Amino acid sequence: MHDFPRPGAHLRFLHRASEFLRWLRSDGDRLVAAADLLGGEDWRRRADRVVRAAREGHDLVARQPDLRALRDLLFLEHIDGRDTPEARRFIALDPDDPRCRDARLCADIVDVGVRALEALRLAGITSFKEAA
Repeated sequence: MHDFPRPGAHLRFLHRASEFLRWLRSDGDRLVAAADLLGGEDWRRRADRVVRAAREGHDLVARQPDLRALRDLLFLEHIDGRDTPEARRFIALDPDDPRCRDARLCADIVDVGVRALEALRLAGITSFKEAA
């Protein structure tokens, strides 16, 4: 016998994904700034594509690889030594810089959003978008 999540769990994931989408639309510039701060221009462009997709009403599931990569960047997963551009940028940061606090907040928000989208995918919901 399979253990299927209760419908309430699906609704909770839908709510979290909707909140994440609304955050991307209203405060996505914070994600773009955090990606630029920690990763530079290429990461800024990647974050900007995600934010534009959300604002234009495109499917966020299609952006999951970018969202996962951005989450990893925000959680400093790309810092495996001092030789990476991300590591050099991180080393140069002042931890008291308000932009660092904002990047940590973005990391938490993106993590919740990515987890919600993944849970929906596992539940068989293969597309997630709302009218822009």
